[in-house]
Amino acid sequence: MRPPFSTSFLLALAFLLCCHLFRADASVEKTCEAAAGNDPKIHYDFCVKFLHEDPGSCSAHTKELAIVAANLSYPRAAATKSKVKSLLQVATDPKAKQCLQTCLSTYSDLIPALAESISALEDDRLWDAKTYLSATTESPQDYEDGFEEMRVPSPLSSENREVRQLCTIALAITNMLG
Repeated sequence: MRPPFSTSFLLALAFLLCCHLFRADASVEKTCEAAAGNDPKIHYDFCVKFLHEDPGSCSAHTKELAIVAANLSYPRAAATKSKVKSLLQVATDPKAKQCLQTCLSTYSDLIPALAESISALEDDRLWDAKTYLSATTESPQDYEDGFEEMRVPSPLSSENREVRQLCTIALAITNMLG
């Protein structure tokens, strides 16, 4: 007995969808593999997991993946800035307070730089996008260095590490565009 037309159609559709999704996953994986190969600071597994947070990444091309990476970096940076504000409200150690104020000031610059990089990518202004993203990749490490120089334990190490990794991924993918 032959299956009804609707069942055959659904099976064919499911097969095509699976094939499409497999090919798309390979695109994210290949992009992360290339990014990690070009920059030893990028962790391949983190890159793949990070890009898959956006449902559109499965069918995205390199330019779209650069935009996805910058878009996903933005809320992490904003959340870190909020945490810095909260920590500043309760900080009592003058050295820690000074470090946190520097972090707040720099995150206040980093977040608009991410927004500008997204606009630049969307408008195919690669040089501008690279400039803005380059600025975002070093800032989180600068904060950590500031805490270390002041001999104050950083309450933001994991957040700064993550934001730096995310911005570095966005820059590496952008660099693949030319």
